Amino acid sequence: MIPATEGEVTEREDRCIQVEGEMTETPRTPDTPERAFWSWLGFWLQLLVLGVLAIIGAFAASGADRPGDYACGMVLSLAAIALAFLRLKNRLDGSESRWDDFLLVGDMWNLALVIPLFTVIGLAGLFIAHAWENGAMHAAGIALFIVSGALIFLDMKRVFDRMEPPGH
Repeated sequence: MIPATEGEVTEREDRCIQVEGEMTETPRTPDTPERAFWSWLGFWLQLLVLGVLAIIGAFAASGADRPGDYACGMVLSLAAIALAFLRLKNRLDGSESRWDDFLLVGDMWNLALVIPLFTVIGLAGLFIAHAWENGAMHAAGIALFIVSGALIFLDMKRVFDRMEPPGH
């Protein structure tokens, strides 16, 4: 867990109470049955969607007609499988199963690393799209650029939202 900055309460501190000068961790309040059901259903639906994406990627790779179609299909398939395993590990470890905690950074130091990284990845996507006039590689390059730009802006929003004091 990333240490909290001044004025910020971490998840662990939120569950702790001070008894006789010492911090004692309180157990997490149990979910209502309805909330637990929707949480369970949401987890398995995201794994189903990732499984469908893995199958679509495998079909795209097997029916590759143009150069690059095989690579796009395999990357989609392997990325969906890897993401499904990471989500499953995160869930079995007992961590929060929210996507924003899984994908986005939470402090300025990590943001300073992520912005140049995704800028380079986005530019690589534009070069890939330019190299192929049409087809799966062209679409993959444009998608890589769009997703990289969206992740940069979402990371920036999250970091600056966490820096803002509550109630403002």
